[in-house]
Amino acid sequence: MTLVLASKTNSPPDPMPFLSLRISIKKKKWYKCWRLAAKDTFDEYIMNTKVSGVWLLRREHKSGPSRSVWTSVLISLLLMSIYLSLQLWLKFYSYPIVNTISNDLLITNIPFPGVTVCSPKVVNTERAHRFARTLELPINTSLQEVADGFEFLNLFTDQTWLPPNHTAYEVTDDILRLNNITIFEAATQVGASCNDFVKHCFWGSDEFPCHQSHEYLSFIPTTSYLGPCCSFNYNPRNLSYVPFAANSFGIDSGLSFIGVEGSERSLSTGLIILVHHPMDFATEAAASVTITSNSESFIQILPTVQSASPEVLNLAHNKRDCLTPNDLDLSNYRKAACSLSCERDFITEKCHCQPYHLFNEETNYRECKLNDSLCYMENYEAFKTVQCKDCLPNCNDVTYATSAYNIRFQPPGYSINSMHTNKIDFKDAFTAHIYFARQTVPAVYKLIWVASSTYAWDLV
Repeated sequence: MTLVLASKTNSPPDPMPFLSLRISIKKKKWYKCWRLAAKDTFDEYIMNTKVSGVWLLRREHKSGPSRSVWTSVLISLLLMSIYLSLQLWLKFYSYPIVNTISNDLLITNIPFPGVTVCSPKVVNTERAHRFARTLELPINTSLQEVADGFEFLNLFTDQTWLPPNHTAYEVTDDILRLNNITIFEAATQVGASCNDFVKHCFWGSDEFPCHQSHEYLSFIPTTSYLGPCCSFNYNPRNLSYVPFAANSFGIDSGLSFIGVEGSERSLSTGLIILVHHPMDFATEAAASVTITSNSESFIQILPTVQSASPEVLNLAHNKRDCLTPNDLDLSNYRKAACSLSCERDFITEKCHCQPYHLFNEETNYRECKLNDSLCYMENYEAFKTVQCKDCLPNCNDVTYATSAYNIRFQPPGYSINSMHTNKIDFKDAFTAHIYFARQTVPAVYKLIWVASSTYAWDLV
């Protein structure tokens, strides 16, 4: 019995409890050191920074409940930033497309833009009186009142124009109905016309008749969001129209024209040149340049081409965020035309008519009369901000930006081109040059992001 006890007493102790105890003590020491180091680092940070209000956690600024509240606010903002970052990543991951850019696409592969010239003043008082005298008027009808009624045409194009406190539009509207004249025809008569805007035209160094019957080299009467205008390389009424491309760049290889404002003798309003895609109606989104009389304007065109790879086109519409004509079984799809149609539908719903200046190739609609101008004015902001979710961008498209500058004629009537100088024979004339700035243009190519590196190398 004693031997058994002696054998148990002389056996070596188990080392595991001592090892576990030592590890536990080391962990506590390490945690304590880490906590003190983190605290010292944070205290040093808030003592030397003012980023995001963290400095307000200094003990000399905040203590007790105030410090706790501010700490909660910062933690909440941190969690919110993490959440938004995750949402951004998920959105990027759900849109598996990247854009690559190259700068070697020649301008010969893209169309020359449409150029639309408009006057910001829709109604010319002199022309309104002159046109009123050509109309058949009932007895005791005031010619002045009829001319004043044309001023309400401004309500369709200028949201800042306030109608006068009279109802002359009612008389003028009745007179137009009596003479079987549409609002569009009246607007072209009481405002400056295409013949006023453009007098001499040049493509490169060659002059051509500005208003000739030519598919390309001609200015034709059109409309824009500014009202009646005059356009080059844009023909919305010709559904088979194919815009042409320029084969060179520089000031001597584009469009130049000489014209006048066509405004009243005592008023200088200037003109607005809109540069847009030759298949698109000129909206507020078009690049615009203001030109004035007795000056020479130089408008450089800076196009950008967008296209998509076949792999991108195989994706769903919501994935690639663009459309092609094949997606809608159309011969041609343009986002601008889709948005314009959406806006027209909204206007028809509100005012039960369509404004004269918004182009519509269909004829089964009622044109807005002067009596409808007040309805259009009241809903102007709603018309311009209507959202059309189905009108996605074009997968293959060309956009045009501009860079412009102008100089005064020194001496009057002098142009940098002697041939143009000999043609400036009008008082208060101007000269405008519209041309491609570079021989090559940037091209943005949409690719599936997983294989982006391979396509990028192919593009280079």
